[in-house]
Formats: sequence, structure tokens, C-alpha cells
Amino acid sequence: MSPTKATSGIVHAEPTKDFFITMLVRDIELVPAIVDLVDNSIDGARRLRPNGNFDGLSVRIGFSQEEFSIADNCGGIPLDIATEYAFRFGRPEKMEKTIHSVGQFGVGMKRALFKLGSDISIRSHTAKNSFEVFVDVPKWRRASRWTFPLTPYKPSRGTERGTYIKVTELLAPVKEEFGYSSFASELVETIKRVHGDALSAGLSITVNGVPISVELRTLFESEDLQPAYSLTRYFEEDPPEATLRLYVGVSESNPNAAGWYVYCNGRLVLGPDQTIVTGWGERSGGTIPKYHNQFARFRGYAFFDCDDASRLPWTTTKTGVDAGHPLYRAARTLMVQFTRPVIDFLNELDREKVIPPTNKRPLEEVVASAEANPRPLSALTTERPFSAPEQTVVIRPPDKTSIQYEKPTSEIELVKKKLKARSASQVGARTFEYFFNRECKK
Repeated sequence: MSPTKATSGIVHAEPTKDFFITMLVRDIELVPAIVDLVDNSIDGARRLRPNGNFDGLSVRIGFSQEEFSIADNCGGIPLDIATEYAFRFGRPEKMEKTIHSVGQFGVGMKRALFKLGSDISIRSHTAKNSFEVFVDVPKWRRASRWTFPLTPYKPSRGTERGTYIKVTELLAPVKEEFGYSSFASELVETIKRVHGDALSAGLSITVNGVPISVELRTLFESEDLQPAYSLTRYFEEDPPEATLRLYVGVSESNPNAAGWYVYCNGRLVLGPDQTIVTGWGERSGGTIPKYHNQFARFRGYAFFDCDDASRLPWTTTKTGVDAGHPLYRAARTLMVQFTRPVIDFLNELDREKVIPPTNKRPLEEVVASAEANPRPLSALTTERPFSAPEQTVVIRPPDKTSIQYEKPTSEIELVKKKLKARSASQVGARTFEYFFNRECKK
């Protein structure tokens, strides 16, 4: 049957502006969207300072219920990149890649700006040229062309080489979030976690004038307790190679900070994670149990690095990993292997709260000794497995029986305080002793 006129035409597959303005922004929350804008500044810093020393460079974020702004002195956007690549939706194939980039997909800046508001201005000043871009989002939506107007501007004397973005006509949900007293602290804590590497390299980041401090990532270390470190190389036959650095051990007991942290090119994309994505709850082969607060001291850090960011296993929002990525699948197997000995150690540590060891140094003392010497990850350079004292083998005497019961947590906490007990199991043992000594010994 020969094709008819109705079946031999073309199918339109071009995107719509509404998709980018209203739909794509739903994939990301407001705080991660703002952090995406910080990513662009950090890529500018890397182009300007390939040696990785960011002293003197800064990113300044400001917001109110009327406007949002972000400014940096990280070199600005070259005019050719601005006109051909920077404002495209997606990353064109011909675009020269920033080495070791954290701005990978070519949607972060546009998605973040559309997430914020409808009146956008971008000003950039480089060593060679300066320009401005103004976007009236409702007007742009109605236009048939996908271009933004770009005009040159003359910076005043002393203007820093960098980029300045301002968004007004904020969207209603953004105004609401900016009005919360907790929003600034949430943004600060997220940037501190996500961009710890850039902060450690000297980059100054402020939010409404308040500087963000550097938070060192550390693991406890002593002669008896040593964290694991591993370096694995990928794509050695097909450069640029990718590397995976794993650091695994124990730190302070904090259920909210325990788990795995996954980084791509120094940017946190996941963590602290306590789910099957990083191996928790594995059943096949009896590997890793589901996370619970017995493992509140566990810390694992996985750093993926590659000069070609497209080879790394991150999602477009950079708030998760691509679990099906071959590189991540290989890494996850290693992560599970490195988790197991730490879990065994923490199980022994917990068991000692019920049955103290005999003729051996308590593991709680081992941890307390190591806690006095938190070791920065950057200082761990020798590959080694996790090392801890020989595990205690506890054999329960045949004339003893375990007692287990449940009571409201609030009541247990009150009793724990009265008894100066460290755990719920100690509460059970001591309340039993209290009753036995008063009612049964006679």
C-alpha cells in the first residue's frame, strides 16, 4: 500500500517553552536550584584558576521577598560562550568543556532562573568584553523565537570581572519560602555540605552578607582504630580517566549525619544516604543490614572525579546518583565491601553495652581515644582497609534468659536519665535488678 498524503508528512518533535518554564522546574526544589547557580560560579573559578587555588574569589547571594541576586568575581562569561552556548537549553556538542566541571547538563542556570521569577537580568564582565541579557519571561514565552536579547555595556571603573544575576517579579511560592526565617540557614547548611571542596580551596560564599564557614570532613583515627582509604581508576585505556576515592570509618554518633556521601567532581550529589542506593538493606549474600541508629557512627565518602564530567554518575538535578550508570554499579559493589567491617565493629560496640567485655579493653574506650584525633579526609593518602581491635566473642551462659519488652520512648528516656543508663537495654537490666534486690532477695 503506497503512503497517502496523511501518512507521508513529518512529525513535529520540537520542545515548547512552557515545558522549560513550568514543567522542568518541578524537578528541583528551590534550595538545590540556587545551589545550581553557585555551580556556575565555581566553574568560572576553575576556568580562571585551573590550579585550584580560589583565594580572593567570592560568590555573594542575596534574597528578600522582592528580589534574588547572585554575584561573583570568578572571571565572567566569555562573549562567544554567551552567544553560542551559555543560554542554550542543554549542552551543545561543540561547546568546549570546562575541565573538572560541576555544571554538566546545560539546564541548571535556566531552570533555576525560571524557578525564581519572571524578570531576569544577567550582567557579565570579562577581561575582553562585557554584556547584559534581559529576559521578560512572559514576553519571551509569547515570542516565536528562542533567543534572548544581548547588549554590550560599559562597566564602571573598578568593576570586578565576574557575573551578576538579579531576578525580580518573584513567583509566589518563592516569595513564601524566602519569607521563612529558616530558609537562609537551610541554604547555608546545604551550600556548606555540597561545596565543601570549593570552600576549602579558598572560595568565599556569603548569604545575605553572612559568610559560610568551612566544615572539615573527618574520621576518627588512632593506633587501634584506623579508617579505610581506597583509590580505583577507570577508563585508563580511554582517557580522560575517572577515579573513585573511598573513605570509610566512624565519627561522632549522629543519626542525622550517618551514612554514605557521594560526590562528583567535588560536589555532593547524595548524602547522608541510608538506603538501598548505597547498599543498606542488602539481603542477597547476607551483606549490609537496613540502617538503624545502632550505626549512627558510620561514615562513608565516595568521590568520583573526571575531567570529562559527562562520564560521572549524577542526575540532572545533581541531587542523586544514576544508580544504573556502569561506573556507579561498579563503585557500589566496593562501597558495600568497605561498609561491612565497619558494621561488624559497630555491632560489637553495641553488644558491649549489654555484656561488658572481660580481659579486653572496651571498644567504647577505643572510640573515645580515637575521637580525640579526628583525621581530615585529605590527610588519608595511604590505601588501607578499616582496622579495629579484635572483635569480642560473647557466649551467653546457658543459665541465662533474655527479657524483651516495649514501653513509650518518652518514659524510657526519663528512666534512663534517673538510672544514668546509656541504652534502653541497660534500662531493662537495671530496672530488673532494682525489683529483684527489693522484692526477691529476701
